[in-house]
Amino acid sequence: MVHLDIAGMTSWDVNRKLRETIKQEREIIIKNPHSVHNFATALKGDGTITVEGSTGFYTGGFLEGPTLIIRGNTGWYTGDNMKAGEIVVEMNTGSNCGPSMLGGTIVVKGNSGSRAGLGMKGGNLIICGSVGRWTGYMTLGGRIVVLGEMGPVIGESMYNGIIHTLDPAVEEKLGGNATIIPIADEEKKALEGLFKHYGLEQGVDDFRSVIPKVLGRHEYYLFKPKHHPVQAGR
Repeated sequence: MVHLDIAGMTSWDVNRKLRETIKQEREIIIKNPHSVHNFATALKGDGTITVEGSTGFYTGGFLEGPTLIIRGNTGWYTGDNMKAGEIVVEMNTGSNCGPSMLGGTIVVKGNSGSRAGLGMKGGNLIICGSVGRWTGYMTLGGRIVVLGEMGPVIGESMYNGIIHTLDPAVEEKLGGNATIIPIADEEKKALEGLFKHYGLEQGVDDFRSVIPKVLGRHEYYLFKPKHHPVQAGR
C-alpha cells in the first residue's frame, strides 16, 4: 500500500503519478484530492485506488481495469467512456454520470444528477439514491439501476439497453420510444449478483424495467462520397 498526497498537483501530474505507481502497487490511497478534475483518466491496471475526499469533472474517464473508490462526491461526467473496472462513489455525483460507457460498473451510493447513462453502450450503472431527468437518454446498451426516485423523461430515444426502477410513478415519467415491462428472471439474477458483490441490501422482485418501445427505430447510413479521377487539362 502506498499513500499519495496530491495537494497542489495538476491533473496532468496526478495522472502521470498514478500511471507510474499502479504498475508497482496494488493499493493506492489518495490524500488531499481537493476535487481535482480528470482524475484517473485512461488509467489501466488491476489495482485499487481509494480517494479520501471528492474529485471533480471526468473522474475515471476512459478507465480500463482499476477500481476507484471515492469517499466523497464526484463532478459531472464520472466514468465518461469507461471501458472496464469499477467506480464506487460513496456520496453523490453530478450530471451525466456514466456517459457513453462501454463496460465495467459504476456504483453511486448517494444521488446523481440529470442525464445519467447518456448514450451508454455497455456495463452497469447503479444509483442507490435518486436521479434527475433524462436518465438513459439515447442509450445504446448496458444496464442502469436506480433504487430511488427518478426525474421525468426516462429512457428518451432509447435505442437499446435496459433501465431497472423502483419508482412507483415511472409510467408518468417515460420519454419517447420507452415502455415499461416486468423484470425478467435473468435480470433478477443479474441484479442479485451485483447487489451481493457491492454489499447492497436490496431485493429484486419489485423492480420494473424500461426498454425501447420499438427496437431498430433508427437506421444509420454511412455516407461514402464518390471520387472521380481528375483528368489532365481540366
